[in-house]
Amino acid sequence: MFAVVTARSLYDDGTHYFMRVLQAGGFTEMLFSRGHAAYLYQLPVVIALKLGVTNLGKLQLAFGVGCFCTWPLAMWLCHRLAPPHFWLVVLACSSGYLNAAFVAVGEHVVTHAFFWPVVFVLLFVRPLTLFAAVVLLISSAILLRTYESMLFLGPVLAWLAFRRAQSEAATGPRVVCLVAAVILLLSVPIAMDGILHPCTGSNANSFKTGFFSVLLSPGWTISWTAGWLGLMLAGVWQPKLRAWITSRVGIFLLGAGILFWGAWPLLAPAQLDPYKQYEARFLDLLVPLALLAVAMFMNRFPSWLVTRKNYLVNMSAALLLAQSLWQLAATEQWRGFLHVLQDLMASRSGIVMLMDTPYGRQPAVGGQATRFVWVMDLRNLCVEISPRRVQALVLGDPFIDQDTVNRIMLDGYLPKYLPELDRYGVDYHEYLRAFNPEELKIVAPAPK
Repeated sequence: MFAVVTARSLYDDGTHYFMRVLQAGGFTEMLFSRGHAAYLYQLPVVIALKLGVTNLGKLQLAFGVGCFCTWPLAMWLCHRLAPPHFWLVVLACSSGYLNAAFVAVGEHVVTHAFFWPVVFVLLFVRPLTLFAAVVLLISSAILLRTYESMLFLGPVLAWLAFRRAQSEAATGPRVVCLVAAVILLLSVPIAMDGILHPCTGSNANSFKTGFFSVLLSPGWTISWTAGWLGLMLAGVWQPKLRAWITSRVGIFLLGAGILFWGAWPLLAPAQLDPYKQYEARFLDLLVPLALLAVAMFMNRFPSWLVTRKNYLVNMSAALLLAQSLWQLAATEQWRGFLHVLQDLMASRSGIVMLMDTPYGRQPAVGGQATRFVWVMDLRNLCVEISPRRVQALVLGDPFIDQDTVNRIMLDGYLPKYLPELDRYGVDYHEYLRAFNPEELKIVAPAPK
């Protein structure tokens, strides 16, 4: 809820998505293989547009609901389907999604979220109820076109569905499972097409480089998560350690650690690097595969869980709490940075050179973290958070590797390339009056 009301959906690619929907006045598709995820993100704001809403503040809230509803919805479905195993999806959320969640718009988020209702239906719901059958089919249909990771997740889920179909005696449940299996198998060639024909050539490379970057430098939340999972696993197999962790002293120490963990973005703003979470999106592939093995083990050996269940539930919930506190603190930093941009646009006219301000040159100014700039979409962000009478737009670092000027980004500040948003009351007259084209004639320095 805090992420929705602070417009965190506009961080990174969210700004581009939101602008595309505003300009189209309805659904817009970025990449066929990710179409269903895109529609899910856009559904609330498109409904608002069709109802005649033109206030950008209200439309931002609707867009935020679309971006952040996926995991709460998936978790609610899993709790309805199999409450005793709910801790599994809590652990998946905290160890996977919340380590890669600061970028609100990421189709991998939808894939990881709706992976779990399918697993819960196929493994834990017996007999197959009408509600479970509907959840299975809808979740499978959503997964058909979400993200390239379905190349790996699709066959696994289809295998589970075929196996469940073979175990069903009644015709209805068997048909439902077979239909779900076919849909999930169809997601595989679609995912492959997404890999072979990406929207940008850097997609696959950035996924791989992000994996190695995180391995070499995990970052705050991933490092703590790895340590927590190690402690959790050790406690599962060591009753004495489990007894100490659940003692008063253990709970006090872990509680203090959780508060420190969650408050870090406020305690060390210069070390907050939101992009590190984007690099960790590979966790939304590895975590479901790893925890699926746990789910299948529990399904096969349910008695193993009896003496360890409370411990697993509490440790999973504590991890979710710690990760949520970190997200809240990081979101508060994002809210502060939006105020910085709004103040810059309110106090100046024309083009505001961010690199000429302290906020463009330092990772933090006072207690305010500043590593939120997504330079290619900074203009769109400024338009979306500015008053409707736009008098200034902030320009980020115009260089690529400090020797090549990014002309595409600079062109976005030219009057003829400003997004047409008249229907929403956006007025550029003040900006155009102060616009100086000489400010965009930036030349890269000569090589030494």
